Order: sequence, then C-alpha cells, then structure tokens
Amino acid sequence: MTREELESTHPLYDSLRDEWLFHIRSYFGGKSYKEGNYLLQHPFESTANYARRKATSYYYNYCGPVVDIFVSHLFRKDAVREHGSLAGDNLFGHFLTDADLEGNTFRHFMRDAQRFASVYGRVSIIVDKPQVLPVTRAEAEEYGIRPYVSLVTPENLLDWSFARLPYSGRVVLDSVKVREAPDTYRVWNRDGWELWQIVNSTGEVRLADAGWHGLGEVPMVNLYNKRSGTRMVGISDIQDIADINRNIYYLCSDAREIIENTAFPMLAVPYSRGGSEEREVGPRNILQFDPAEPNARPFWLEAPHSSLSEIREWVRHDIEEIYRIAKLGGVKASEASSAKSGVALELEYQQLYSTLSEKADNVEQAEQRVLELWAKWEGKVFDGRIDYPDDFSIRDIERDLQSVISARGAAVASATFDKELQRRIVRAVLPKTDDATLARIGEEIEAGSAAGRL
Repeated sequence: MTREELESTHPLYDSLRDEWLFHIRSYFGGKSYKEGNYLLQHPFESTANYARRKATSYYYNYCGPVVDIFVSHLFRKDAVREHGSLAGDNLFGHFLTDADLEGNTFRHFMRDAQRFASVYGRVSIIVDKPQVLPVTRAEAEEYGIRPYVSLVTPENLLDWSFARLPYSGRVVLDSVKVREAPDTYRVWNRDGWELWQIVNSTGEVRLADAGWHGLGEVPMVNLYNKRSGTRMVGISDIQDIADINRNIYYLCSDAREIIENTAFPMLAVPYSRGGSEEREVGPRNILQFDPAEPNARPFWLEAPHSSLSEIREWVRHDIEEIYRIAKLGGVKASEASSAKSGVALELEYQQLYSTLSEKADNVEQAEQRVLELWAKWEGKVFDGRIDYPDDFSIRDIERDLQSVISARGAAVASATFDKELQRRIVRAVLPKTDDATLARIGEEIEAGSAAGRL
C-alpha cells in the first residue's frame, strides 16, 4: 500500500469533516472553540484588532447542555438487559465491568457513545480481541483475554466500502480504515486486519502487523443518533443549533467591541497646516479637523451605542430558537415559570418524547449488535435481549401527583384502579428507588388493598 492510498479518504468524509469538527467544538466550547476560527474578521479590521477581539471573545455554550439533557433522559432509567447464556460467563462479567479495558463499565461506555453520536450524528464501535496464541479457557480467564470495545469518532474513520453478498443480495460493510494515532492506520475487512505505519524519517509506509479474525464480517457497529438515509451519515442534535450558537458568539463579540469603543469619547483636535504625515482615523485615535472651520476648537465626540439593544434582542431571539429546535421549549418554560398553555407544553413534550424514543431504538439496536459480535469472537451466539425504556415523560412531579390525587377522588369503584394509582404515586415521588424496595412497597399496597376488602 502506498502512502497516498493510506491517507486517502472517502468523498463523504471530505465533505463532512469540517462539519464534524465544528459540532464537537461547539459541544465542548472553551479553547477548542476559539481555535476553530469561528469568529469572522470584519472588513477593513486590522489584524491586531481582530487578534485582540478573538482573544477576549467568550462562548455561551448552549450545544453542550442540549446534548447532555437528551442523554440524561435517555439513560435515566436502566435498560432491561437479559444476557441469556452469556450471563454465567466470567469473561463476559469482566467485560460488563470493564468494557474498553480502561475501567469503564459497558453501560457507561454506551452512554458516552450515545453522547458523541448526538454530537456527530453517528459514531462507530469496534469490537476487538487481543491477538494471542491459542489458550485454554482457564488461561483466558486468568489473564483477561477477551473481546473489548473501542469508540471511533467520525473524523478518525477515514474510509469505508460496502459490498453486496452474491446470494442474499444483502449489502454489508466490506472494509474500513481507522486512524488510531498520527501516522498509524488500521484497515479492517471481513477476514482480518492490517496495521500500517508511516515512517516519519523517510515517509515510507510499512506493514507493522496483521491478523485474521475469521468472523466473516467487519467487527464494527454504527450507532446513529438519527438516520439520514445515507450510509455512514447521521443527523446531529446540534446541526442547526450550532449555527445559531455561533451567531450568538458573533453578536457577543460585536457587543463587547461597541462597549469598548463607546466607553470613552474620541478627542477631536485641529490639525497643523502643511503637515505631510499620514494620520489614522479610528475609535482609538484622535480625530483631526480643519482649524479654519467656524468655532474650530477641540471637543469630544461620543459614538452612539443604540445598536446594543438590538443585539440583546437578537441574542434573546436566538436563545428561544435554540430551545424550540431542540424541542426543549417546554422545559425552559417550566424553569422560567412561563405562562405557556397546557396544550402547547403537551405538544412540545410529545415532540421531545418522539425524539428520545427514536434515540432509544437506535442505541438498543447498536448495543444488541455489539453483544452479538462479542459472542461471535468467543465462538458463541448471543441469545439475550436488550430493551431500552420507551417512557420519557418529563412532567413535573407536582403535576403528576395532582392528576393522580384528582383521579383518586373520582368515584371509581375499582380496587385495581386504586392500586395502580398508588403505584404511580410511588414511581413519581421515588424515581431512583431500587427494585427491591419498590417490590416491597408493591406488596404492601397489595396487602393494604386486601385488608380493605375484609
């Protein structure tokens, strides 16, 4: 393989790389955002002033909280995980407690994967296994030789290809090229892998290692935030929000510049006749005028700053649009005690519910595929089940309790109806209670209902 082939990228990668980097910088903010050069230089603005304005700029990060709110609601309740025949496997137990060989549990790994999928639109999960000589099961357990997972973000997945199987006609992933480190690339295919390196001193390409996995497929799973209809391309939660957030970044910089330029008036003095030196005119320089003018005497010229109110209004409007696009208008209204109608709030809650439900289906499917590949590495078949919760109601507890108490006051002669209402109160008031305690409370509700019938 030549260096050109090794460094070549997929056309979709070339067209989306800048957007991926913009989204991840918008999520993290801070220094990485400033280094992205997203603050534009005004026409005729000096390089020194632009550098100063960029150094003093600040970024109100709305992208990060939006993503974190989605992930928080998605993983607020644990998924139902039935691991089938893998449940009693010691190596699988070690995998669940240290999925990536870096101390992260499998649940936390999937949570982080979903967070980055929300930012990028799609991330990839490689299911790999250390390449060692054949060992016994006992030796594998003793030395921890088992499959593990690693996360690949889109800017590091350089190229990929698909193939159509001749008999079934199904389209499968045929090969991928991952940049693991500077000048280090791993190429996966359906039979094995190759590790290539570029020698810095000579620029030559050498094959550092290779292996065969025999899985019959590329051991990679794509986790989509939302599907776009194009393979390997997902839809980010902040694809529109990041642009609005960048506009707020612009406006705040402009507002700061206006305040600095209008904080002190500019001095105007008469110039000397016959002077040939060039004069610079600007908000930080002295303005000169013809001394022969009537009433020609020095004065202070104050610049207007009425545009600050327009900038504030524009920023306020952008913030409202961010919440609306993120389908979090109902949440913001609740936080600000806004007088939104119940119908409007319910509609926004339903839109958010639909978004979270789609995310749950995608992460559920990805987790199922990861466990199938894990079992395949071990020569087994995953016969378990993964089921992420579908209930993402975010109404206030007080609102839930009020509706339940009102329902209990209705004249419904049904013991079952009353017990279900009591269970609903328990779930609303004690959302983080463990299953054993909830089961005991349920038994007490049953016992109390039975006593009431005696």
